[in-house]
Amino acid sequence: MDKRALIGIALSVLVLVGYQEFISRYYGPAPVSQAPVVEKKATASQEGTAAPTPSVPASASARVAPPSAPSGRVEKQIIVETDNYIAVFTTQGARLRSFQLKHYRASAEPNSPPFEMIAAAKDMPLPLGVHWQTPAPFDDAALIYSVQGTDVKLTGAAKTTLVFEGQTAEGVTITKSLTFTGSLYPIQFDVAVQSPTGNAPVPEVMLTEKSDHTVANPDAPFEGFIALVDNKIKREPSAEAVKGHEFTGDVAWAGFGYTYFFFSLIPDNGSGHKTSVRQNGAALIASLSGPSSTDHYRLFIGPKELELLKSVGKDLDRAIDHGYFGFVSVPLLYVLHFFHRFTGSYGLDIIILTVLIKIIMWPLTHKSFTSMKAMQKLGPQMEKLKERYANDKEKLNKEIMDLYKRNGVNPLGGCLPMAMQFPVFIGLYNALSTPIELRHAPFMWIPDLSRPDWQALPFMFNGWHLGIPILMIIMGATMFIQQWMTPSAGDPNQRKMMMLMPLMFTFMFVSFPAGLTVYWLVNNVLGIAQQYWINRSDK
Repeated sequence: MDKRALIGIALSVLVLVGYQEFISRYYGPAPVSQAPVVEKKATASQEGTAAPTPSVPASASARVAPPSAPSGRVEKQIIVETDNYIAVFTTQGARLRSFQLKHYRASAEPNSPPFEMIAAAKDMPLPLGVHWQTPAPFDDAALIYSVQGTDVKLTGAAKTTLVFEGQTAEGVTITKSLTFTGSLYPIQFDVAVQSPTGNAPVPEVMLTEKSDHTVANPDAPFEGFIALVDNKIKREPSAEAVKGHEFTGDVAWAGFGYTYFFFSLIPDNGSGHKTSVRQNGAALIASLSGPSSTDHYRLFIGPKELELLKSVGKDLDRAIDHGYFGFVSVPLLYVLHFFHRFTGSYGLDIIILTVLIKIIMWPLTHKSFTSMKAMQKLGPQMEKLKERYANDKEKLNKEIMDLYKRNGVNPLGGCLPMAMQFPVFIGLYNALSTPIELRHAPFMWIPDLSRPDWQALPFMFNGWHLGIPILMIIMGATMFIQQWMTPSAGDPNQRKMMMLMPLMFTFMFVSFPAGLTVYWLVNNVLGIAQQYWINRSDK
């Protein structure tokens, strides 16, 4: 098989696999439109002091009403605002009703409200509930807790603590204590259960998420249940999580992951813990419990930003799925961060990174191009050998190898350098597909580098949501030019098939993030320049 055909097959497999992985993880049907949410911030006269009772964010007030409280008991809501989020708690179940990230928008629209981390669905319980199965099944969804603490706004190093306390009909006391810090995402979360009989139940803390993700949210694609147990990552996408899974051992953390965000519980000491995920009607429920009636956690609800997750500890950064070539993706991501200090534009950072990678890979691509050029020159002689030894394959192969040796040509010289670049491409693919930094990052006319570029220029046609993929079209054209300039020693039919590669790639990139399209376009332009220089110097 001709070397160009081998390259074509390898690239086809690479792109098809990457395309299927990307589509399944990022893009589904268009998300259901949501009514805009108006954020009403709390105010305080002093940092860390109780503020006048602020209004509940609209996203919280619009949620499904909790079960009716017992007669004579009134539900109360507590709002905690920090530098990073606005959290709304309810005394019914001592649960989290709303959690808005102040630095991240729900969509790329400039006036979009803060991103809401608490999913809303009919008959879906709120997170941070407590339940147990023995000695008798119990869930605190309808239990009204008393609370120590009030609405507060925190900044910097200021801290505050909310203490919720409830009592079951059997006299079992449940205490949930949450300590907030103004500048930090992690929340200290302690749970204790005491029984008048002295044999306290072991509580399971619950996180909840919608079980139905058939309509994807491109601004926050749901990845599923993620846990680190016995230093091994457990990833259960939505289709698997609904089947129910349980893991025991040393649980470092567990929770629900999104491409750009993470909602997790981190035990202070996860030894002997159990974590599970199951479907319950409209909800996916992740539970975490320890060996005793008292447990200490940190609650992390925030962006999957690499340095932030590393600062939390417990290998929380492994929640980011960098794939098998993470050893390539992570360094490239750090390089992007470095360039961003000077440019302030991730589009420019991608261009600079592409140029840097091209410079590093220059010797390999140069060797590949020159080897293919040499093979092309030997084409007429090879055709003569094929005619002469048409009936003697063994003799033909020996003569062809002798021809290569006499002319100092390595038949694999064009393939191997290209194959060595595949890990870099896959690593860069993940580096540009998973980081939250590219979410809603604008570049030229494109408002979001994490979304396909055609969505930047949308239009409607016969009820279809379409757009003008300017970057994709230019990318396809440059790839066609590069393919046309690339020498081929194969027969004309194989060359015609290789000329279809740009068309295939162009259609593949329809659903790829604009950031990847920018990379491939710039890489094509640099490849054309390199091939032009080689062709001129060879004359």
